Amino acid sequence: MNPTSEIQDLARKVEEQLSARRVVLTMGGEPTYIPHQPRGAEWNLEAMGPEKLNYAHKMASNLLEDECPGAVALQVFGKWYPGEPLPRWNVVLLDNPGDVLWPNRDTLLLSKRDGRNHSRDATRLAKKVAEKLGLSDFLMPARNPSAPKRNTCGWVLPLDFVEEEWTSEKWPWSKENPIPLFAGDSQIGLRLPLGDLPEDALRRALTVECIDGAIHLFIPPLEWAGFRKLISFFSETVEENNLTDIILCGYGPSGAPETVRTFGLAADPGVLEINLPACTDWVSYRHNLLAADTAARKAGLTTTRLQLNGGVNGTGGGSHLAFGGTSIETNPFLERPNRIASILRYWQHHPVLSYAFSGQYVGPGCQAPRFDEGPTHSLYETEVACEGMESIRGSFDPFWIDQFLHNLMTDASGNTHRAELCFDKFYNPTAPNGCIGIIEFRAFETLPDTDLMATVSLLIRTIIARLVKRPFGRRLRRMGKQLHDYFFLPSWLWEDLQEVCEDLTKAGFPFDPEWLRPVFEFRFPERGKMEVSGGDLILRQALESYPLMAEESQGLSTVRKVDNSTDRLEILLPDHSVLEKGYLLVNGIEMPFTKHSAGMVCGLRYKCASAHPALHPNVPIQSPLLFEWVDQKTGKVATAARYHHWHPTQPVYDGFPTSEEEAEQRRKDRWIPAPEREGLIARGRPPRTSPEFKVTVDLRRQQF
Repeated sequence: MNPTSEIQDLARKVEEQLSARRVVLTMGGEPTYIPHQPRGAEWNLEAMGPEKLNYAHKMASNLLEDECPGAVALQVFGKWYPGEPLPRWNVVLLDNPGDVLWPNRDTLLLSKRDGRNHSRDATRLAKKVAEKLGLSDFLMPARNPSAPKRNTCGWVLPLDFVEEEWTSEKWPWSKENPIPLFAGDSQIGLRLPLGDLPEDALRRALTVECIDGAIHLFIPPLEWAGFRKLISFFSETVEENNLTDIILCGYGPSGAPETVRTFGLAADPGVLEINLPACTDWVSYRHNLLAADTAARKAGLTTTRLQLNGGVNGTGGGSHLAFGGTSIETNPFLERPNRIASILRYWQHHPVLSYAFSGQYVGPGCQAPRFDEGPTHSLYETEVACEGMESIRGSFDPFWIDQFLHNLMTDASGNTHRAELCFDKFYNPTAPNGCIGIIEFRAFETLPDTDLMATVSLLIRTIIARLVKRPFGRRLRRMGKQLHDYFFLPSWLWEDLQEVCEDLTKAGFPFDPEWLRPVFEFRFPERGKMEVSGGDLILRQALESYPLMAEESQGLSTVRKVDNSTDRLEILLPDHSVLEKGYLLVNGIEMPFTKHSAGMVCGLRYKCASAHPALHPNVPIQSPLLFEWVDQKTGKVATAARYHHWHPTQPVYDGFPTSEEEAEQRRKDRWIPAPEREGLIARGRPPRTSPEFKVTVDLRRQQF
């Protein structure tokens, strides 16, 4: 589907504005996908799993077929986290338009195996490649540590590409004395005893082996020129020997030309994460996003997760956006650090950018907390840091930016990656890939409609263009507890979005908030509705913050869980006048409404489930919620309904919903009219309030 002409016009104005100021702004993204029926640890908490890798291969095959024929697919190794036995795999597609990197995708193992065992083919291929490179004398067998000395499990060729020539060297093993590998089930290239080599020895090698019947070619670290030549050798030899079921793995190349597009399909907890190619305009970004989405859905993946109670959420993974430059030298944020300060100030002023496009769970303990949700000093110190960046004139050490922000853009535990605005890949010399000039915007979750995700990304690019045109220097807002009390409710977030769009329009970027109305309908769905005093009462899902619990020891690791036993709803009366005729009781508590441009609004927080660990064990589950509209004159219930957070009649559901229709029915079943309450005298009581909650009533405090 093509974007509307208005959206296309806006995108053009954004690029014209950036170009007029000689700003080249790159952007990339990380949408996440899951199967329609996600089962197993790899689709919940674990990062890796065999089913997930199979989906990655299928999606890579689809991309090769439809989007980038002639590209090459590699299974490389990415992040290695404590407690995980191996680095996480990452299926990478390298596409260099006009340059066919791998002519025949059918030789790669990306969907179905041919059923043959390729052990002998692996040996033949290793010898053929070494012969073509002129390095046959350096090829050595390898063996697993528990295997007999002459039991070969694969082949190793020390290899480098220096001054346009292939080079190798003798290692202290031979055909009669195979290389003893470290124990494990990963590729040979990750289990070589490199520590046993002389200090000045070549410590990189090509390896060839057969795993589960497939041929694994492990590529050593190489610059682009050497990598390009090596895969040409591979593809020619594979074709000449009529081989299939090839898996290229190991290391991706460094120093690739700017023309190379890279799609990455990465193992992430509970989801398959898609790393989109960085591009320099929104139209290209949208194209890449839609191409990835088409390939994912063709492989049987989706962007929504059906909950037991019928709720529909995003995948549970992120859809982060990343902005930067084509190089450190031309990075728009290093050219003028005040642009970073403008972003920090603007995002802090507008909570809609933090909450409306993120997951259902937000706040200090989430994956992308705002910096003003952290320690009490964070807001003040960030303002001082903004002033420091705004004062920079002339040349400066780029490391300053990291020093300004490294200890402020973190979560509550000090994790620099779990921050709404993440700078751990901006200019951090102590981290791998830490100096690539990228600001990562993490408070974005995958949406059900890919065009909506593209429109959200255009909003963010438009805001950055507006800040490039006119820096934002307003003092940071001291919102305090009002931040959660007001801006966890959809009415206040929509109002904030309208303010952002009005500001963009004044700056020459007409962004219509209605373009994002479907996002709000998805994020804040209607949970119930009833007619009251000639008007409507509308119940919508709101956002909730789950408090972090104390540390718990789990074997060798320490974890912190969250208390997810609470839920939050918004109650809206679009017609102000209905409160002249009646009032609302929820579980016998009178709801205090606040005047808003959308109508009369009240937030409602309650205990929806039993959890461990959890705060306040003395508070029972408060679902179902009984909503009673009471006539002002008679004091009798005029209409009533019950809202169930869970199954209204059974303790458990019979499995997850198998379709959108079944999920919708479960949602409808949880809102039940209560005509038996009509005509009864209502005896309500006023709510207990607190300084933290002006517009939200916390039912947990109304028990006593």
